[in-house]
Amino acid sequence: MRAAQLFGPGDLRIVDLPVPVPGPGQALVRVMRYSPYGTDVGTYLNRYGRYVTAYPVGIGADFSGVIEALGSDVTGLKTGDRVAALALDHCGTCANCDKGRTNLCLDPALKHPARQTCCEEFTLVSACKLAVLPDGVSFEDASMLAGIVDALNAFEQMGLVEGDTVAIVGVGAMGLGAIATAAALGLNVVALGGTGKRCDMARAYNAHVLAITSHNEDLKVRALAHQPGGFAAVMETTASDWGLSQALSVAAPGGVVAITGGGDIKLTAWDLVDRELRLVGIRAGHHQEQALDLIASGRLSLRLTVNDRFPLDRVAEAFELLAGPDAKDIGRLVIEIGGTA
Repeated sequence: MRAAQLFGPGDLRIVDLPVPVPGPGQALVRVMRYSPYGTDVGTYLNRYGRYVTAYPVGIGADFSGVIEALGSDVTGLKTGDRVAALALDHCGTCANCDKGRTNLCLDPALKHPARQTCCEEFTLVSACKLAVLPDGVSFEDASMLAGIVDALNAFEQMGLVEGDTVAIVGVGAMGLGAIATAAALGLNVVALGGTGKRCDMARAYNAHVLAITSHNEDLKVRALAHQPGGFAAVMETTASDWGLSQALSVAAPGGVVAITGGGDIKLTAWDLVDRELRLVGIRAGHHQEQALDLIASGRLSLRLTVNDRFPLDRVAEAFELLAGPDAKDIGRLVIEIGGTA
């Protein structure tokens, strides 16, 4: 099979690999669509040396496809099913999985799962990560679930209901997914950050955008002028020092901040106490079926954020765009690996 592999930072090549064989509990999926987002770009560049320890290595997490073969001990799925995959594996039997919190699986063997790779013609995944696509959900729709699932987890943990206002820091692929999801749920959105056409995409989902004019610009004064006293709910989507700083600086006393990743948080315990802030971590999510239902119902679509589509043979060109100066004008790129939409 053809597969994209990194041989060094920014060195992405198409190679030939054997088609894997599913073992117990696994599914072999013929990949149809793959849509890179920020973590993939971080892997491509190996930012801060945190993503890759040895080359060559595959790439890709957010994908859709068709089940080609199933290993033993797999129930509820069949070959030919159209599917999308969660980012995280889970055992399905622990106390958290029993409650539906599969993203917080307690099985120690799955605490640090191997990173999914899907920029290839076939990928081997744990069958319990898969959800069957409803009618009306295309392969392209289903290749962009990560930002939606993260947002649904965040909004649930923050206790948001229709009519509430949420500040979303970042208008990259994950931020746009969160903005579109918020709009689908009837939330009012103020988006912090972004330049270029990404800001126009956010506005297309009725977000009020406080764009930056230069890298790492501090938006606190403008944000608090727009929302005196600060925001009761803030979701940070960039996993960057800048994004974390902005999110914490614009949160209202008594507010809640949802964090999807990043480095050190520059707060003391007294900072939290004085403002009675609540911080909630967002470890992907377990809302895959809810995300697919929102898409199938027509309430949610990320198609407005798709700039272009590339065949697998041109995936290196796609990543050069996502890692280059024109990224500010790109919401999502889709890699068309097999079949029709």
